[in-house]
Amino acid sequence: MRALAIAALLAASPAFADWAPVKPSTDPNPIVKIEGDTLTYIGGINAAGLTALSDAVRDLPGGQVTKMVVNSGGGDTKPGIFIGSIIADLKPDLTIEVGCFSSCADFIAPGANSITIRENAFLGWHGNDRGFLITADQKGLSLRDYMREVVGNQAKDMKDDAGNPMDLEAWLDEAVATLEALIVEEKALYDRIGLANDTFAICGVGDRFNDRLSGEQLGWGFSIADMARLGLPPVRYEGPGAYEDSPAFTHWLIHLTPEDCQP
Repeated sequence: MRALAIAALLAASPAFADWAPVKPSTDPNPIVKIEGDTLTYIGGINAAGLTALSDAVRDLPGGQVTKMVVNSGGGDTKPGIFIGSIIADLKPDLTIEVGCFSSCADFIAPGANSITIRENAFLGWHGNDRGFLITADQKGLSLRDYMREVVGNQAKDMKDDAGNPMDLEAWLDEAVATLEALIVEEKALYDRIGLANDTFAICGVGDRFNDRLSGEQLGWGFSIADMARLGLPPVRYEGPGAYEDSPAFTHWLIHLTPEDCQP
């Protein structure tokens, strides 16, 4: 009877009964503002967001911003790396509302002083650009051949700016060179932050965990203790119970451990 009563209370609690899944914002025109000591970033990680953030902090008195609120589903790598560099300089206490996923988790979260995950929000990954290289290695392919495989059947429909059929090999020349450069830039940012490695960002890449994804799950996440083991800033979760058991985590993410990250 006692177990049944506890289960009924959990089912009726606001954290579970009233929660509905909401994806983090990927708005192409992010809201970026500074109010007092708090920087807010809501929307996709892209060139528009980088420009808005750069403008916001350009004449900022040193030490003014000590807090940051983010709600982002991620976006583009190159602006994400530059945004991450700005955040690494500011070193704010970061609060995640709704979610911080993809390039937000890759580049913004690691540069924070601390991370607070609001109740029913989440912090999750699905790989950085080095993940493409790792996946190619797992498949026994060169990066170029893997990129050709990724493009797949879409290649025959690709057009250049003039509307002519795309030269796939020329496209691969540029795509591979760009990706290799971004991998170097990612590592430079992580080195600057002081991270030993990027395990948190590449743990689930490849096809080892694809069969564990279900429903709307987007990628993976870690427990509070395991994020500390992986070298991320101190994290706390504002909701009841274990973070990895929260509704948002279990809806959007699979739970991995550092031991899972071994190939």
